[in-house]
Amino acid sequence: MLRLVRRNLGLRTTAIILLVGGVVGVAFALATLPFVLVQEREAMQRQSIALIDAVEGTVSTACFVDDRVLAKQSLDGLIKNPYVRRADIRVGKTTIAEVGGPPSGADLLTRAVHSPFSESETICEIRVEPSEALIREVAHERAWRVAALMGGQMLAVVLAALMAVSVFVTRPIRLISNSLHRIEGKEGGEIPTPRGHDEDELGRLVRDTNALIAGFSGLIRTERSLREQRELDEQRLRLIFENAETGLFTLTADGRLQSWNPACVRVLGGPHSPHESPTLAELLPPLAAALDALRARCIERQRSVSEDFVLTEESGLQRWIQIVLTPAGGGALQGLANDISDRKRAEEAAQELAITDSLTGAMNRLGLNRRLANMLAEHTRDPARGFALAMIDLDWFKQINDTHGHDAGDHVLRVVAQRLERAVRRTDTVARPGGDEFVLLLDGVTEADAATAILNKVREAVLAPITLDSGADVAVGASIGVAMTCAATSAPDELMRRADAAMYGAKKEGRNAVRLYAE
Repeated sequence: MLRLVRRNLGLRTTAIILLVGGVVGVAFALATLPFVLVQEREAMQRQSIALIDAVEGTVSTACFVDDRVLAKQSLDGLIKNPYVRRADIRVGKTTIAEVGGPPSGADLLTRAVHSPFSESETICEIRVEPSEALIREVAHERAWRVAALMGGQMLAVVLAALMAVSVFVTRPIRLISNSLHRIEGKEGGEIPTPRGHDEDELGRLVRDTNALIAGFSGLIRTERSLREQRELDEQRLRLIFENAETGLFTLTADGRLQSWNPACVRVLGGPHSPHESPTLAELLPPLAAALDALRARCIERQRSVSEDFVLTEESGLQRWIQIVLTPAGGGALQGLANDISDRKRAEEAAQELAITDSLTGAMNRLGLNRRLANMLAEHTRDPARGFALAMIDLDWFKQINDTHGHDAGDHVLRVVAQRLERAVRRTDTVARPGGDEFVLLLDGVTEADAATAILNKVREAVLAPITLDSGADVAVGASIGVAMTCAATSAPDELMRRADAAMYGAKKEGRNAVRLYAE
């Protein structure tokens, strides 16, 4: 029987099953040991209680008359029980009789003994110490006896189960497995149903397996077609990836470039070798801190983030780069890199055009308002950073327009703007709000005398003759009103109003003069 089982199940499987059966039998025997111990202890207690019941009357008499010999004889009958290791009789804390060995500290079975004449009066106490060693010995013997019996039963059950499984399950399954191994690695093929298993679970397994084989044949055809399509898609994506104008790259969890396209090399300046794996910070050292912060923000928020960065080349030319990072799972990131220098320059040109007077090239009213608001905000934060605002109105300009025409007037305005630009510092602002009015913002000029001296030089520069395209020489004067920043001038309109009032004061006093605003 074992030879048949071993042939169908295999030596290793048979040994494992037998080993498991043996281990289960031993485990069951060990598990029954505590229960046997409990039963033996309960049996000991019952016997000890019966013995105590038998000698209780004699002990009661011995204690009442204080007959220690009689008490000792009563205990001699108890100690004959093999479950009793030691016994004694105590009156209060005094032991009047004891038998057996010295106390071992085990739990004691105690009985209070009453007077022969009064059930409510306790005169002594019987204490019995069980023989724990004997109890354990008997329990172990019974437990191993039970284990041996159950082990034999389990072995017989295991062998019978092995035989049934071997004949009715394993052997047909082995035949099915052999048939599967004989099927060639191509489409089609079937396995035969084992004899006698047409209508049971094994027969159904064979039918389902043949259906799976037929299904797999179709899947193989579909997979082949999908693989061919995927190869075409990969070629198309690779072509797009290699020829894209946008830099495409992936970053590993530790921030190093894992893959990139040629456009990425053009935008970021590297990597130049497929064996390199630098970080973005290593490719662009001036932007290291900002790029690390962008990557940390993307990982923290787990969504796409982007930022524009400016790089200054060795030639001094500025180049703008836009970096977009997107989480790709597992700490990896996907990125885009675009050179947006042309777009930034176009934006700057559009912004410059929006705040520049098209006729003179000076700042227009919008630019003046923005610049004045920023300078007043800085003055509010730091009162020491003051400035002077000069309102300039050209004298005798209307006569030139009326006499020589508007083209001559435009020429005069352009020349005046150029002279104003040359007469002040690069940090100062020249603006033309409209008409023949100009505004100067003298940054850092906080003393009235210094402002007056500068503006008198400006007035003299404006007064110099101007040659028109027709060859005629003309001249214009400059009525200049000056307002200095102070604690009370935090509003742009108020500062402009003061300079305008001072400018009209200069016109009333004879024109072509510099006047400081005074309350």
